Order: sequence, then C-alpha cells, then structure tokens
Amino acid sequence: MQIAKPIIYGTIATWLGRRSDEKKTHSWICYVRGANNEDLSYFIDKVIFVLHSSFENTNRVVSQHPFVIAETGWGQFDIIIKVYLKGDYDQPLIAVHPLKLYQNQTQNIPLTKKPVVSEQYDEIVFINPKPELLEILNAKPNQENNQVEEEVQVDQKEPDFEQMTPAQILKYNQPNFTVFDINESKATIEKAIQIVSQDILADYKRKNHQLDTEIQELQIEYENLQNKLSQTQQ
Repeated sequence: MQIAKPIIYGTIATWLGRRSDEKKTHSWICYVRGANNEDLSYFIDKVIFVLHSSFENTNRVVSQHPFVIAETGWGQFDIIIKVYLKGDYDQPLIAVHPLKLYQNQTQNIPLTKKPVVSEQYDEIVFINPKPELLEILNAKPNQENNQVEEEVQVDQKEPDFEQMTPAQILKYNQPNFTVFDINESKATIEKAIQIVSQDILADYKRKNHQLDTEIQELQIEYENLQNKLSQTQQ
C-alpha cells in the first residue's frame, strides 16, 4: 500500500523600498503548506528551517500550523527545510530551497513591491504504513486552522504586504508551483550536507583565526615582559 501526500514549500519576498536599511532591503517568509493551503499538522509533527549562519538562531522550529517563518535581510541563500512526520519516523525529510528576492535574477534589481514567489511541489510517499499511522494519514485536515487572522481582499490592486501577517500573505498568494521530481531527494540531501559542511568549515576558520590573533598578542606581551626584565637586570 502506498499513500502520497502532496506538499508545497517555498518563499515569498517583498522589497521594502529605496529608503530601506541596506541590510534589510527585503522582508520574506519561508513555509511548508498543503497544495490547497490546507493544514498539514495532522501528519507533520514539526518543521525546522535552517538559515544562513549570519542569522541569529539559525534553526527555526515550527511545531504548529501554519509552518512558516518570517525574516528580513538583503542576501539570497539556500534554506534547508527539515520536515518531521508524526508516527514511527525518527529521521526528517530534507529539502533545500533557494531564497529568491528578485524577479530578474541576472540583474538583482527590484522593480515593484509585488512579492516574488518561489515554490516547489513535492509528494511524501508512505509505503505500507503501520495501522496507527494509516489512521492519521486517512484523517481529514483540520479546516478550522486554515482561517487567517483577518480576511484579505484578494481583488486589491496593490495590497500592503508589509503590514500583512505571514498567514495572510500565504492566503493571498495562491499556490503557483512547478512540479518537483521526488527522485531528486538524494541530490537534495547531498546539497544540504554540503551547505552544512561549508558553514562548519567557515566557523572553524573564523575561530582558528581568532586563536592565532590571541597567540600573537600573547607573544608580543611576553616579549615586552622579557625586555623589561632585561632592562631591570642591567
């Protein structure tokens, strides 16, 4: 028996305008959601979004619907998304999604404040699930959790995205995904490992450089003390 559950993950970024801080040029969200914006918490336990090492708290844990985080910044990078399933599953499903800030990726010039949406479609396939997990998978999504905090009029020409909550932005931007080949999961995991390895190496080099600097300072201080001692003996 096989049961497939479709999911969509991606990012929505909004340019904050020409007067924005140079290090906070965009606000953006990253999320995991159902193909029809339904609540997936009936079979997803939690989602961990792993951000670039320049952010504080690089591991963002979301354990309830909606599975979404919000941030501000200026640079594009790959976000590692770890999806933990309910039931007898210890290891997460891992995906890597690039944060996209610009419609024109070659010029990196924002033209309007219309959000830049970048999404991917995938399917989680359960093979011969245990009875307790099968019951969970056959349950219907909780429709009550799909309501956003406030209704958003989708017929507005230019809504104020800066004032909207992440849930409202998700509601406004209906799924517009491209098909993602599930067979690429191995390459995705390898890419995630590579990104994590690069961050660890960069952190090691930074700490090693700091240690070298401290050793040099101690050597200079030691030489100064030796000189003072020699002058005293003379």
